[in-house]
Amino acid sequence: MKRFNIRKVAVLGAGVMGAQIAAHLVNANVETLLFELPAKEGDPNGNVNKALDGLKKLEPAPISLPSRIAYIEAANYEQHLDKLCDCDLIIEAIAERIDWKSDLYRKVAPFVKADAIFATNTSGLSINKLAEAFPEQLRHRFCGVHFFNPPRYMNLVELIACKGTEAGLLDQLEVFLVSTLGKGVVRAKDTPNFIANRIGTFSLLATRHHAHAFNIGFDVVDALTGRYLGRPKSATFRTLDVVGLDVFAHVVNTMRVNLTDDPWHKHFELPDWFNELVQQGALGQKTKKGIYQKVGKEIHVLDLHSKQYRLSEGKVDDGVKEILRERDWAKKLAGLRASQHPQAQFLWAAFRDVFHYCSLHLEDIADSARELDFAVRWGFGWETGPFEIWQAAGWQQVAGWIAADIAAGKTMAAAPLPAWVTDPARVVMHGAQGSFSPASKSYQPRSTLSVYQRQAYPDSLLGEERKYGETVFEDEAVRMWHTGDNIGILSFKTKMHTVSNEVLDGVLRAVDEAEKSFSALILWQTEGPFCAGANLLQLMQGMQEAPAEGGGGLMGKLKGAVTRVKYTAAGGGGIGDLFNAAAGNVPQVEAVVAKFQQVSMRLKYSLVPTIAAVDGLALGGGCEFAIHCTRLVASLESYIGLVEVGVGLLPAGGGCKEMAQRAAAEARGGDIFPFLKRYFQQIAMGEVGKSAEMGRDMGYLRQSDRIVLNRFEVLSIAKEEARALNATAYRPPLHQRQIAVAGRTGIATFKASMINMLEGGFISEHDYNIGCRVAEAMCGGDVDPGSLVDETWLLDLERKNFMELLATDKTQARIEHMLKNGKPLRN
Repeated sequence: MKRFNIRKVAVLGAGVMGAQIAAHLVNANVETLLFELPAKEGDPNGNVNKALDGLKKLEPAPISLPSRIAYIEAANYEQHLDKLCDCDLIIEAIAERIDWKSDLYRKVAPFVKADAIFATNTSGLSINKLAEAFPEQLRHRFCGVHFFNPPRYMNLVELIACKGTEAGLLDQLEVFLVSTLGKGVVRAKDTPNFIANRIGTFSLLATRHHAHAFNIGFDVVDALTGRYLGRPKSATFRTLDVVGLDVFAHVVNTMRVNLTDDPWHKHFELPDWFNELVQQGALGQKTKKGIYQKVGKEIHVLDLHSKQYRLSEGKVDDGVKEILRERDWAKKLAGLRASQHPQAQFLWAAFRDVFHYCSLHLEDIADSARELDFAVRWGFGWETGPFEIWQAAGWQQVAGWIAADIAAGKTMAAAPLPAWVTDPARVVMHGAQGSFSPASKSYQPRSTLSVYQRQAYPDSLLGEERKYGETVFEDEAVRMWHTGDNIGILSFKTKMHTVSNEVLDGVLRAVDEAEKSFSALILWQTEGPFCAGANLLQLMQGMQEAPAEGGGGLMGKLKGAVTRVKYTAAGGGGIGDLFNAAAGNVPQVEAVVAKFQQVSMRLKYSLVPTIAAVDGLALGGGCEFAIHCTRLVASLESYIGLVEVGVGLLPAGGGCKEMAQRAAAEARGGDIFPFLKRYFQQIAMGEVGKSAEMGRDMGYLRQSDRIVLNRFEVLSIAKEEARALNATAYRPPLHQRQIAVAGRTGIATFKASMINMLEGGFISEHDYNIGCRVAEAMCGGDVDPGSLVDETWLLDLERKNFMELLATDKTQARIEHMLKNGKPLRN
C-alpha cells in the first residue's frame, strides 16, 4: 500500500471537543488548523482565539506544554476555506446536529483534496446518514473518528466506516491514531452511540434505575461504584456532572429515538428531577451545580426526598465493604448476590443487567468481545471490561444466575440470553486464540497491522497469555529478564515500584549482568508507574512495605527509628547506631543513601547503554534513576520531578548533583547562576513536569531523549535507542572532575530570595532550612564562585545535608504525615 503521510490536519469546530482535539494534535507535533465561524465583531478569527484562550484555563491541561497552543493556526469559514486544500486529514467536530453537519460538508467539499481523509467526530450519529451529504466522488474517503473527552487523556478512539469507506483508509488512519496520537483504536459498527457510549450509557441508566429501586442516595452509589469496582473515583453521578447533564441527556435521546426495537427501550428515559436540573441550567461541573454542588470547601449532593442539597457522606455498609474488598470476582459477585443488604442487592442487579445488555447486543455493535471490553475500559476508565468480569467470575455460573433472574422477572428486560451465552462449551470470551465473535462463532485474533508490532506488550485482556521473556535473575524486589535480543530488562516488584534497599542491590546486580552478558540495560515496569520514589520506611528500617491501611504501628516504629538519628558534623558524617536494631541486620540510613548514589553513578557510567523507559510517575528516586541513564524514553503522560522537599528532605540519589552539573554545562564557562536558578527553584518547590514535554522543558529530559505518544510503544523505542547507541560503538561519558559551581555567593543569593519569601509568609522556617540545604548541595558548598569540583564532592554534600535534615523533628513529622495521610505536611 502506498504510504499515506499526514502533514497537516484541519479541525472544523472550535468547541470543547474540537479545540482539545487540535491541542492534542500539536502535542504530537502535527501542524493544525482550527476552524470556526467568523466573529461578528473585531478579528474574524476571534471565536477561535477565544477557544484557544480557554484551553489555557482547562484542568487537566489539554496541552502538553503551554507554549504549544501558539502552534494551532486560527481560521474561519469565510476567509480560509482554501487552506483545506493543503490538509491530509480533516476532522469535523461541530455540534451533534445532522442538518448542521450536512450544511458544513456541502460548504467545505469543494476544498477537500481527492486523497484527503474526512472524518466526523460524532459521538453517536449515523456515519452512513452523514455520508449522504458528502459528495459521492469523495465518499470513499469519509468515516467516523470518535475521540473521548478529554482527548489528550482518554485512550479510546472509535473508528467507524460508512458503506463506501475505502478499506485501506481505515488502516491508514488507525496507524496515525495509534502511533502518532498514542490512542487505543476500536473498530465500531455504525449503530447509535457506537460501542462505548452505548454500553457506558446503559450502565449509567441501569445504575440510576436500581439506585431508585433500592432507595440509595447518589453519594452512596458513587461510594459503591467507584474504586471498589476498579472504576474512576468519579464513579456514576459525579461522572454525569463531569460529562454534563445536558450532554448525557442528548446521548440518551439518541438511543431513545434510534433504538425503538431495543428490549430496554422503556428505560431510555430520564427522570423528572434530571430534566428539571437541565432546565434550571444546573448542568454539572461546567455550571458549578448539578447532582453535586460545592459549598465552600464542602461537597453537597442533591437529596431526592427533600429536593434540597445536603452534605455528601457516601457511607458504605461495613459488611458490603468486606465483600467489595474481595479481589476474586467469583467471590465478589457471589457475595453481592447472596447478601440481603440493599447496597449489595443494588450492585448485583446493576452488574446483572449490564451483562445481559452486553451479551444481547454484542453482535450488533462490535466484531468481538475485545472491542466491547476495550471500548468500555478506554472510554469510561474501567480497569476491567464487562465480559472480563463475567469471565473472571465464572461464565456458566453467572450466566445461570442471569437466566434465573430473567425467569423470575427481576431483570430490566425479559429478553432471553443469546444461545451462544448458554452454550455449555462457552467458558471464556478472551483467550490465547483471541476474543469471541458471535457473528462468526469463533475467536478472532488481534489486528495484524504493522503499527502494533511497535507494541511489545500491548494492553491485555483477561485470559490472554502474557510472558515477560526469560528470567536472568529474580528476587522479592526485582526481576531481570530478556526476550532473546541481547538486551537486558529490569523490572521492579515493589508496590508503586518504590526503591528499597533490595531494589538498589538489584539494580547494581543488573548493571553487572548487563556488562557481562548483554548489549544494553533497560529499566521498564511491566505494569504501573515507572517509580514513585524511594520507600523511606523500607530504606530506614529494612522492613517490608507498609500495608495500604492500618499502618499506625509502623508509624510508631518509624518515629522511634528516625529519632535515633544523631548526625554530628564533627564526627565526619557518620550516623552512629543502627535503626531499630531489634529488627536485625538493618542497614544504616547513610549507607543506604550512599548506595543510592552508587546506583545512579553505575547507571550513568555503565559500559553498556542504560535506558530508562518511563511511563507514568517518575518521582524522587525514580527521577534520579531516569536522569542518570544514558537515554530516557518517556510516554507523553509521564510525570517527572524531584519531590523530596515534600517530606522535608532533598534529592540525595544524585539529583542535586546532576542538575547542578547540567547547569554548569549549559553555562559553557560563563555565569552559572542564571542556569542553576531554575533547577534550584524546581527542586526547592518540588515541582513536577505534568507531561514528558514539560519534563524536557524543566531539564529532566535532554534533547537526545525521546518522547513517545503511545505508552505501549515505550519499551520498543527504548530497544531501538539501545541498538542505535551500540551501532556507534557506545562508550560511557568520561567522569567529570571539573564542574563549575556557584559557591558561597550563589548560596547567599538563594538565601536572600528565600528570606523575602519567609518574611512574606510564603514559606515556613523549615522550608527555609530545606531550601538553604538544597542551595548548599547545588552550589558546591562554602567555596569561591567558579570553583571546580567533581561529582563525588557534590554527592557528599547531598548526603550530608540529607542526613542533617533527617535528624530534625520537623522532617520526621513530614515523613510520618506523608506515610500516614498520603499528602505533604507544611510545618
